[in-house]
Amino acid sequence: MLRSLCRFVGALALTSMIAHAAVAQDKLPRAASIGTNPQGSLFYSVGSAFAKVLSGALPTNVNVRPFTGPTLFIPMLNGGEIAFGLNNLVDAHMYYNGVKPWRPFTGVRLVTPVFRLYSTMIVPGNSDIKTIADAKGKRIAADFRAHLISRFSSQALLASAGLTFKDFRQVPVASHSHGVRALMEGRVDIAYGAVGPPVVREANAALPGGVRFLPVGGNHDAMQESLPGVGVEKVRAGFFRGIIKEPTDLVTNDVYFVAGLKTSDELVYATTKAIWEKIADLKKAHRALRAKLSHEWMVQSAVTIPYHRAAVRFFKEQGAWSDAAAKNHRALLAKQNQSN
Repeated sequence: MLRSLCRFVGALALTSMIAHAAVAQDKLPRAASIGTNPQGSLFYSVGSAFAKVLSGALPTNVNVRPFTGPTLFIPMLNGGEIAFGLNNLVDAHMYYNGVKPWRPFTGVRLVTPVFRLYSTMIVPGNSDIKTIADAKGKRIAADFRAHLISRFSSQALLASAGLTFKDFRQVPVASHSHGVRALMEGRVDIAYGAVGPPVVREANAALPGGVRFLPVGGNHDAMQESLPGVGVEKVRAGFFRGIIKEPTDLVTNDVYFVAGLKTSDELVYATTKAIWEKIADLKKAHRALRAKLSHEWMVQSAVTIPYHRAAVRFFKEQGAWSDAAAKNHRALLAKQNQSN
């Protein structure tokens, strides 16, 4: 009798789980977009990898929508016009807190960190510029009106060498990719360059002597005033498919897969679950994801915006949500409430 009752209860539980899953699947949209930087950027190619893997794991057709930069798609994400986006921790800190020239966009939440970005200033390989300080007085890619992180990254890197944009002849460009192309076209002598984007690999193939990544200057405190949360890491010779020729100090910052509060909880939960279960497929889809993305790395205690409530629910169910992550999460939410 007891055994029969247990079987009956178990069958009821299984039926309930199946019904709940069916309901959740029914609530998922037919399509969802990931906002990224433009085609040719690392963020676009990583976003494409996510779109491919998530479309195969969900009943939702996930696609990539490239923009000139996050200043264009973050307002759309905040307003619910797109579901997801890719941006770095510095941009996230700035728009969440309304650091000028951003206005506050507090309706964006973290799903998971996905990879670590390495960057510095770059020059043609045959240039006589060997350090950032050597470039003083030269033509520099500047402004970055559609891609503020490139402006602040450039500003921070110059500060690490005791310089500002005023020490250069400034050539306005729209984004990181436009700055690298200006370097390829000979319109600037130095530009901000991230490790990994196809446009940088293209520049390495096109420029005489390839691309030289300049080491970060020694004033790290001045750099971090412009880029809160970033670090400095010495990468080995041969890093980035052999493009970096010698050990070089580069700036590091993490890149976030984010969702809007207006993105449905069902979609965010299903997406978080799919990323968790398909990590191996994501790593196969893009080499930038291979170094860091893991179950452990998905839950961090020093992120710059709060996690999405649906992602938190999933991580708690997996036993992955830590006390340290919860403390940071509460502090970020409290800071937003205080500012309101």
